[in-house]
Amino acid sequence: MKKINLNTGEYNDKFAMADIYAKKGIIKAIQITEDGLKAGEYADKDIRFDNEKAQYVIDTYVMREVSAEGEGGFIRKAELEDTRPVEVGEWIATNPKAYDTDRDNNYAIPDATFQKRYELTDKPGVYRAKGMARIIQNDTGDAVEIEAPWGGTQNGDEKCYFCAPYNKDDPDDLAVGDRYILSENDFVAYGLASEVLGEEWNK
Repeated sequence: MKKINLNTGEYNDKFAMADIYAKKGIIKAIQITEDGLKAGEYADKDIRFDNEKAQYVIDTYVMREVSAEGEGGFIRKAELEDTRPVEVGEWIATNPKAYDTDRDNNYAIPDATFQKRYELTDKPGVYRAKGMARIIQNDTGDAVEIEAPWGGTQNGDEKCYFCAPYNKDDPDDLAVGDRYILSENDFVAYGLASEVLGEEWNK
């Protein structure tokens, strides 16, 4: 394990020349209103009134693969993962389905968190994750360890990526001190900003 510092002048230069990536996460979302709750408008989003608790709740489901007896394969089955109260002003987010036959994955996000993490696309009711970063591939040839910006250490293998958060409103900010590691799997969630954002990237 090689310990490295991503905040050196050498890495400043590399991040300055790095490609800029954006998260590809797209969700559908709607903000909860009191009138909407009373009218039952969110029943298709797995929101219901819990008589025992005397409050509105949302059921969140996860798709799991279960053995299909006699078929020699697997089927995907929706299982209740969580039930939690919802409040007016929160957002109901719906992730894209892995398969058309999957049950919708609906969950609630507090307004402050939603505003911080997502932005409206040019399609009504469709939002994109805001995360953007300058990303370079691990150039050491070794598994690495860094001091994580949130405290403690963070490790990555020889195929990991080095990441510096990107702020479109301040493109000269190289995010010194906020740099971290992305695993190979995590990197799949990103695409070149020009391709993910399209025309919006040039605005």
